[in-house]
Amino acid sequence: MDRRTSTLAVALLLAATPALACSCGPPNPKRTAARVEVLFEGRVIEQRSGIDLAGKPAAVIRVRVDRMVRGHRPDSGVVTLFSAPHPAMCGVDYRGGFAGRFGATMHTGGLYTTSCTQFELNLDRYRR
Repeated sequence: MDRRTSTLAVALLLAATPALACSCGPPNPKRTAARVEVLFEGRVIEQRSGIDLAGKPAAVIRVRVDRMVRGHRPDSGVVTLFSAPHPAMCGVDYRGGFAGRFGATMHTGGLYTTSCTQFELNLDRYRR
């Protein structure tokens, strides 16, 4: 490898961004349910790309609450959740709709959830 090629290779390595990845620990639905600040059952009304309350790109998910388990049910009956904008970043993708359990924690003034949280809270739906 000549000097220019090796310099270019080093420059590309330094400029590369880290890979996006989502990794969940061993499933523990009871621990997850105890950890979230808000826990409810509901149905996704819509999901769109947007900006969270910290000004970062996010999935904005509106959910109609059917039954509140922990937390205060809003008068409108609708909760807005924020999640990472892509599943590789532990975001959820409910654009096709979803009905089940939802868990979220408060962060920067909004409710945030992750694919790990949602998977664990609905694990019984995935087991056969």
